[in-house]
Parts: sequence; C-alpha cells; structure tokens
Amino acid sequence: MQKKVVIVGAVRTPIGAIGGGLASLQAEDLATHAIKALLAATGADPAAVEYTCMGWVMQDPRCPNLAKTAAELAGVPGTTPGTTYQENCASGGAAIHSLCRRILLGEVGIGIAGGVESMSNVPRYLFSGRIKHQLYGDMTLADGLFGALTDAHVGGGELMGLLTERLVDKYGLSRADQDEVAYRSHRAALAAWDDGAFADYVVPVEIPQRRGEPVVVARDEGPKPVTMEQLAAAKPYFKPDGGTITPANASTLNDAAAVVMLAGEERAAELGLEPLAELASYHNIGVPRELMGEGAFKVIPPLLDRLGIAVGDVDLFEINEAFAAVVAAAYRFLPGLDPARTNQWGSGISLGHPVGCTAARQVVDMVHQLRRRGASIGVTSRCVGGGMGSGEVVRRS
Repeated sequence: MQKKVVIVGAVRTPIGAIGGGLASLQAEDLATHAIKALLAATGADPAAVEYTCMGWVMQDPRCPNLAKTAAELAGVPGTTPGTTYQENCASGGAAIHSLCRRILLGEVGIGIAGGVESMSNVPRYLFSGRIKHQLYGDMTLADGLFGALTDAHVGGGELMGLLTERLVDKYGLSRADQDEVAYRSHRAALAAWDDGAFADYVVPVEIPQRRGEPVVVARDEGPKPVTMEQLAAAKPYFKPDGGTITPANASTLNDAAAVVMLAGEERAAELGLEPLAELASYHNIGVPRELMGEGAFKVIPPLLDRLGIAVGDVDLFEINEAFAAVVAAAYRFLPGLDPARTNQWGSGISLGHPVGCTAARQVVDMVHQLRRRGASIGVTSRCVGGGMGSGEVVRRS
C-alpha cells in the first residue's frame, strides 16, 4: 500500500461563459482535450494510466461513462477502466478522492482524475411519454440546467441562491460584505491573468469554424473590471424584496474541464515523473440542505484536523464563491481566516463555476499557485447542493 499520493501533472482549459467561446463543445470534447493536454504536459506514457475518474454533474446519454470514453479518445488504452461521478458541485473532488483511495489501497499505481461541465449544452427533458394512457395532450419540457440549480426538497423547490439568503440571515451578512467579496474576486483573477500566473497550465482550446481558421479560446471569459458602484447597482435576483444576492455577487454558469495525474510516490519515481504537490488530505461533511453554503467552510476544521494543523498554518485558501455570501460567512465562522490568503486568483464569481469541473479546477489552480507564490500548504473547499461540504489539503513538493 502506498503511503503518499502525489500530483505529477495538473492542467485545465480556460473557463468559458455559458453560450460563450466553448459552447460548441460537448463535455466529452472538453474532457478529451484536457486529458490529452495532461498527457502531453507530463510526458507520461498513456499506456501507464491504470484508471480514470471524472466528475460530471449534468450527465446525459450522449456520453455514457464519460471518464472511460474521454480517456480513450485522448489516447489512453481501451483496456483502462474509468468511472464517472455525480456529487453535485463536488463531483470533480469526488473523482480525485476516489482515485486517491484506489492508489492508497494499492489497487492502482497511477491514474487521471478531474471534472468537466458544459452548462451550455445541458439538455431539456421530457419526463413523460413512456407510460400508458398518454396518447393525447401537451407535454412539457423541463430545463435540466434550472433543475440542477434547484433543491426540490426545500420549501416548494428553491434555487440555490434563495437557499443562500438563509445563510445571509444566519450570519448577519450585509450587501456590502458580499459585494466586497465579488470585487476582490474580479480584481484577483484579472491580476493573476495579467501577471502570467495561469499561463503555464491553462491549455488553449481551438474551436473549429465552418470557414477559415479555428478560433482559439485561451483565457477565462469571466473576470472583468468591475467597480463597487456597479456591484451596488445590481438588483437582488432570488429574493427581490429585501434580498442581497445579485447576479453580480453570485457565481456564473460555465463550460470547462480540469484534470490531474495522481500517483503513489514510489510509482511516480519508477516512471520518472516529478511530483508537483502531495494530496495530503481530503474530506466531506454533511450540513442542513437549507444551509448548504455552510459546507464550504464547516468542512475546513475537520479537514485540517486530519493533518493536525490549524487555519494559521495554511498559506493559501480557495473557498469556492458559489455565492459571495459563502465566503463572507466563512470569515465570520473561521477565526484567523484572512482575505489576504483567500481566493487570491479569484474563484466562482470571477473565474466561473462549471459545477462538475469546479473542485478539480480548484485543485489544479492550487497546485500551480502554491509553486508560483512560494507557498507550501493550500486548502480548497466548496459547498455542495443538497447539503454537503467537500475539500482538500494540497502540500507543495
């Protein structure tokens, strides 16, 4: 059995806006592109890959078991198995955690894990029509995207943003608290791009055109220069009367893929693969579904306890900005959590939140940002629709 799991490669695509530059690509296309880029970046023999795990929230029949198919299309042998995971916003994390367990248990020595989402291509569903006595009458299509962003078991069915207004009330968060998080997010993401902090591992995507040369998407489409005045002018969306959550202080809908190559430390040495970081710890918790945003920060204490470290020992945090309220509440809940060490390259509000990809994207970014910023320990976490928290501790090699 392996004692340590290391990350020997980590790449992601740019994050496209819904209906934006990556919209013509299905989730399978994005995942295949990312896995190909990962294999190229590591120089690993595709035949050495023993398992592939991928998170994908809004799965549909166009690509059953995307983890196996995308890896095979990327050059991994068809004899290599794969598993696709659905754990809502933590799906990419579930894939990484699962592969790590396989390695720790000695089932495999090396594999690929990550996450993908194409929110631009989520189908609309016809749920009726296969049972008797429906010969006549209208049938209604249900929006798969809208459904995935709704908790049907709270109230009469509440969008995640409305759930998070409960978090705002519980933690006494002001509109200004949330807008400040959003403002810092965009500023940090723009600064990271301008400083070249993403340049080495965000892999451009060529989009074929009917005529002429392909269009190249090379940069995240979300970060933009916003002012506090613009943020303050945005209208509450989920709770128009007295609400504080707006489209400007909430995450966006996006398309992207992110993948890492994990290996046991000994197997990595045998293959001549240089560790970038160690996946030192990972953890999930449950929280009340009507306060699902709490998961992003309540997972952190037990996650750190597994290593015997405290908040003050962590150099960098990325707490996913599903909503700015989540991060604002985290500052109230976790003594010692410092904005100067949190979301320093942006997060869900600026970079975007392609749900099945997000957790893997966070890990990929953390691996490289630790190295670029001369830091040692990073924590990635996110809340999960349905009432969960999920997170990892990454330690730079």
